[in-house]
Amino acid sequence: MILQESTNPDSKVGVFIHDISIRCGEQVIALEALDLDEVLAASELQLSGSINGRGNDSVLIRVDHSFRPFMSRKTIAAPVDSSTRGRFRTDLKLHNGVNSLHIKAVDVSGAVIDSRKFELHYKGSFREWNETIFIAFFLAIIIRGLVLQAFWIPTGSMEPTLLGEKRNPFTGQLERSGDRILVSRFAYVLDLSLDGRLPFGPRIWLKIPDRGDIIVFKYPNPDTMAPPKDYIKRVVGLPGDRIDIVDGVVMVNENVLNEPYIAEPPLSDFHTIVPADCLFCMGDNRNNSSDSRFWGPMPLANLKGQAVFNYLPMNRISPIRSYPLAKAFERSAEAAN
Repeated sequence: MILQESTNPDSKVGVFIHDISIRCGEQVIALEALDLDEVLAASELQLSGSINGRGNDSVLIRVDHSFRPFMSRKTIAAPVDSSTRGRFRTDLKLHNGVNSLHIKAVDVSGAVIDSRKFELHYKGSFREWNETIFIAFFLAIIIRGLVLQAFWIPTGSMEPTLLGEKRNPFTGQLERSGDRILVSRFAYVLDLSLDGRLPFGPRIWLKIPDRGDIIVFKYPNPDTMAPPKDYIKRVVGLPGDRIDIVDGVVMVNENVLNEPYIAEPPLSDFHTIVPADCLFCMGDNRNNSSDSRFWGPMPLANLKGQAVFNYLPMNRISPIRSYPLAKAFERSAEAAN
């Protein structure tokens, strides 16, 4: 609560307002003792105080109560009880936001002979919960869109590197749940559009993926009306690379890849050149993977991030390391020499 106090410089000598307090339930709080940053959580209050000086019987206390942001205002008359040494009290109902109180002692002619000003901050539980939920939702969107996003591996296309869900073929009973992984959303691109939620937000490129990185991307479905799907694959070729698969051996720009991470060598031959602004991606389970060999190159515009950590199940918690294919090229060149 922010507290401000002022005294009317034209007050008559010997007449002044003092000992102003508020009652919140069973608790009585002196306004002068309140912390400047305190926010009240109760709206039903009782305001009380005392006046001293000559002519108390003819003095009336008026409380101007206004509240923002709507700047509504009402005046409350608080009669002075001379039998209790000039005490006055009145009930207040605070509104969300800043409540301004102008407490004035006026004489029979309506002239102000003393005054005090206070500002009380009140926040209802409904508003507080709304703000908490909104902030949590906003932070979740920011973190999910710009920092980290959790994904589940439903299929076995990346085995043995990442395990998918496995069910008994006869009973349909779940025998193994798929890996749960974290994907770094800022490894390659800072997507200020938050996956298209903000059409005016730009995508700021930080770097192009390296060969061997495991990436998550939006499946380039030619059916624009189909619901979006996310795929996870390994980057094999960059824009302009020549990809050749002959007799189970994968070559990039005529360099043979050493691929200890695959389940088994691919059974069919394949040849292509990766177009500009695209990547060539394959699953590690080469003979059980829908990848660039079947649906074509992956546009860089569909890239979401890099898989960095496996957090479930417990026995598989570990970082996800990308295989440095550049070193395989070096070893291949040394062998050729």
